[in-house]
Amino acid sequence: MILSKNNILFNLDKIVTATLFIFVAASIFSISITQIAAGLGGLAWAIKTHLNHTWKEQKWPLAIPILLFALACLIAVVDAYDVSYSFASLKKLFEFLIFFWIINCVKTRKLRDSLSLVLIVSATCASLLGFYQAWMGGVQIESRVEGTLSVYMTFAGILMMVSLLALARVLWRRPKEAWLWACIGIILTSLFFTLTRQAWGGFFVGLLFFIFCSKRKYVLVLLLSLFVAVFYFKKEVQSELLELEIELKLTPNKSFIALDHLILRTRLLLSGEDKTLMMRVALWKAGWEVFKDYPLTGCGFRCMDKLVSKYPDPTGWVERLRGMHNNFIQIAVDTGLLGLSTWVGIWFYFFLLLYQRAKALNGDADERWVVLGSAAGAIAFLAAGLFETNFYDSEVAMTLYFLMALPFSGTQNGIRDDASLSGYQGKQHYVS
Repeated sequence: MILSKNNILFNLDKIVTATLFIFVAASIFSISITQIAAGLGGLAWAIKTHLNHTWKEQKWPLAIPILLFALACLIAVVDAYDVSYSFASLKKLFEFLIFFWIINCVKTRKLRDSLSLVLIVSATCASLLGFYQAWMGGVQIESRVEGTLSVYMTFAGILMMVSLLALARVLWRRPKEAWLWACIGIILTSLFFTLTRQAWGGFFVGLLFFIFCSKRKYVLVLLLSLFVAVFYFKKEVQSELLELEIELKLTPNKSFIALDHLILRTRLLLSGEDKTLMMRVALWKAGWEVFKDYPLTGCGFRCMDKLVSKYPDPTGWVERLRGMHNNFIQIAVDTGLLGLSTWVGIWFYFFLLLYQRAKALNGDADERWVVLGSAAGAIAFLAAGLFETNFYDSEVAMTLYFLMALPFSGTQNGIRDDASLSGYQGKQHYVS
């Protein structure tokens, strides 16, 4: 039996929808399933678009800055210290296609909101597994909660972004979904159990963004208070933390182990004795030395594996870790000024488009949560990326691209048709 074109398009729509839900549900459980879902869904989208002859009607926000960054990466690999060794890392550029796949296949607000909810529920379920790990093995530096993933930093990075999306949804979406507070509490508790300070910091910066959007003066007061506490009363704070740490150690209660480690790491950070911070400083210094030798196009992806013996490494941390634990320094080392400037350009135009999008909402308060949740997730990602190379973490990056796409997906009804937005809005095309 020969299928008609309408039947083929109908089946392709079903495949796209199914793979979208699988992609979101599996994003915090299995990278393999997530990538397969994205690949199949993207292929179904491409075939459907080809059959409909609607490539010109697809939306391509950020296409130019992303293409420029991809070009800079290609140049970096061609001019790399070891071309064959760096070439394999170019496959990560395909992850950007997830951003365009989401935008062009999520055509209704109902579907967009449903996918967001599935992501939040999946993160909540994964967090419950984190609770179990904390209960069985305790929470300490030597055995951090990893949840459903094999690396605690990856797990923490996804929880960080999803918690901010959930918080934006519960604060601004109508009607209110009060039950989401329980999900937020579970996710944040599991995030705490990971003992991942860069993820905590990213969440805090995202939370400051929410406060800034609602009560700007409170952000200034909070930041000023933190500045005074850290720089003017640092010794007093360290003394109080030490006393609390001793008191907790004398209390034989397993529930206080995580709090004890938090206090210890905070005290060491304030005193300048934190080993992980010293490790990062050593990596950053090594990255700067490499960048000075390869300033324009970098030395290629994973080049530190080949170059580490050519630079001083008195601490031994560069030889052991090799990654820079900072997105900006890592990209500068790998792709030089060309790659770093185009990567920063992606974020500049992303936040510019979000600002234009927010202005074009025409008072649509229900859409505000999507814009703010996406912005907060991206801001948290960038803040955490000052202390880890989360851009190179595929699980985190794929979740990030989903969050980035949300404000530009769904129906465009009720959104002002500004000329400034014409670069990414395009026409909506539906298959009957």
